[in-house]
Amino acid sequence: DSAFYNCSSLASITIPEGVKNISGSAFQNCSSLASITIPEGVTSISSGAFNSCYGLGFIKFVSQTPPTVANVNAWNYIPTDCIIYVPQGTLSAYTSATNYPDPATYTYVEY
Repeated sequence: DSAFYNCSSLASITIPEGVKNISGSAFQNCSSLASITIPEGVTSISSGAFNSCYGLGFIKFVSQTPPTVANVNAWNYIPTDCIIYVPQGTLSAYTSATNYPDPATYTYVEY
């Protein structure tokens, strides 16, 4: 939990292969974090994982199956212009997944 909490200089992160869970508040308050790539192996995202990442420009998911998200506060206070990239053919799965950013407010794009 809180591995990179309040890290003000982290600009981008690609979660390493082999990581299965992004723990609670792992990147909370990372004010300079602009991009995140979440690999296929991540199966769960805990509460507050990306809470208050005010500079987030995009999140890229690699998995065909959306990871389980503990609750919607995993994404609290990310900018509404943050783009969420999902693999081709998975748009419906991600936009209907529980506790993901609201597709009425956030833009989801297949790549």
